[in-house]
Amino acid sequence: MEYQRTLAGKVVLEGEGIFSGKNIRVEIEPAEENGGINFIRADLPGKPVIPLKIENIIGLEGATAITDGEHFIYLVEHLLSALHGLQIDNANIYVYGEEIPLFDGSAYPWVRKIQEVGYRFLLIPKRKFYLRKSFQYQNGVSKINFKPSNTLKIKAFISFEHPLIREQSLEIEINPRSYINEIAFARTFGFKDILFERKNKGIIKGGSLSNAIILDKDKVLNPEGLRTEDEFVRHKILDIVGDLFALGYPLVAEIEAIYSNHRSHIEALKSLYKAGLLEEIESRALTFLLIYKKLKKYEQT
Repeated sequence: MEYQRTLAGKVVLEGEGIFSGKNIRVEIEPAEENGGINFIRADLPGKPVIPLKIENIIGLEGATAITDGEHFIYLVEHLLSALHGLQIDNANIYVYGEEIPLFDGSAYPWVRKIQEVGYRFLLIPKRKFYLRKSFQYQNGVSKINFKPSNTLKIKAFISFEHPLIREQSLEIEINPRSYINEIAFARTFGFKDILFERKNKGIIKGGSLSNAIILDKDKVLNPEGLRTEDEFVRHKILDIVGDLFALGYPLVAEIEAIYSNHRSHIEALKSLYKAGLLEEIESRALTFLLIYKKLKKYEQT
């Protein structure tokens, strides 16, 4: 049996927005059963609420955004990855700006804060999506294969013409322990020339070596170096875990992602959803009901 999970307390983090350069505060509060994940633009009049569901998610070049068609919050993928990886089903996320700060470029700051406040189980069945049959999505060189499974397994392939990356692949079964130990720490990465160009064009107004792995032609510019030699493909899996949560519920499947990106992740999920290949299933907590009935019987004797 699996119960829905929320936070045991409030999580607060503040940091610089890489696009705006502004200090942005994010507050995550517990939510009740079947509340789902909701983003709230707390900086706007009326505090518009944007529920996490596939029609509200957009895959962009290098980022994932959530929108109700009028209001936007960018760079939600690392926070969603932490919530998905830690199996949080219900939470209200108050964002005082139009983007989620990158912090160190990984999901670890979120994981650490969530672990500090702890979890609270809600005695109601967890909802999940299962695949009815296999499905393949392809757009250019990007290809994503979905296969039915009893657990979430992800295999990712990446390839970059850089001596520290080249071709990397990794396969892992995702659960809270493996996510914390093997995935959450992996940082996003970028190339110095591209970042300088975007800063000069005003696309990026914030950001520094503390927000990502920055590479020049042959080396890492961050003084601390890499956390693992394959940190790049581990971050790809971190992104996939976050983008999969765009469905609003966990997806139980075996996934192979080849040269994928945020745009292809979200397009693949929307295609999968529209094709009617997802089945929503509740993990029935029958054991709890039986134990409860037995306790009631003993109380009457």
